[in-house]
Amino acid sequence: MYRLVLDTALDYSYIAILKDYDIVFESYDLGKNNHSETLFPRLKSALEKLNIKLKDISEVYTGIGPGSYTGVRIAVVIAKMIAAMNNIKLYSFSSLSALVSSMKSECYAYVDSRRGNCYTAHFKYENGKLVRLKEDTIEVTSEYFKGIDKDMIISSLKPDPIALISSDLVNLIEDANSLSPNYLQLVEAERIKMGLK
Repeated sequence: MYRLVLDTALDYSYIAILKDYDIVFESYDLGKNNHSETLFPRLKSALEKLNIKLKDISEVYTGIGPGSYTGVRIAVVIAKMIAAMNNIKLYSFSSLSALVSSMKSECYAYVDSRRGNCYTAHFKYENGKLVRLKEDTIEVTSEYFKGIDKDMIISSLKPDPIALISSDLVNLIEDANSLSPNYLQLVEAERIKMGLK
């Protein structure tokens, strides 16, 4: 069984293809606001390298943010398309969960969301799995991290797709059309319309 894992919400875009629970392809690349241009060609190249086709994928997992407004949508749209086209299981996960999925200790996922704010979530490692202590949230950075050990703050780390999809941090989506990104923050146009800074 081939499983596809995608995430484009953060600065790095991530693709992994697993055969059962073995990683047979992995790509973790820093983007330049160009995930929309690079993700599908890299996925196509990965499939060719493995000599498989999209129809050979049995399950697809996608990060849903929070993160870049445009970036979040890219992986979600591609995952929904593949799931619908192949009539296969679709799973979602927080991009913050992916960020810390290789951690084996208590930690805080951190992503700068601009204007002095950050996206964050709190996790601990328990019984061989990462467990969420606090849901994804947007916080004032200077206030949120007061008194927190800086070594516990994770801002850039390659995901561990096996740990991620084996955890309780993924959610089965019964209807692919119902899957929406988790933005957490108003986009610039909405902020301007509402008169916010």
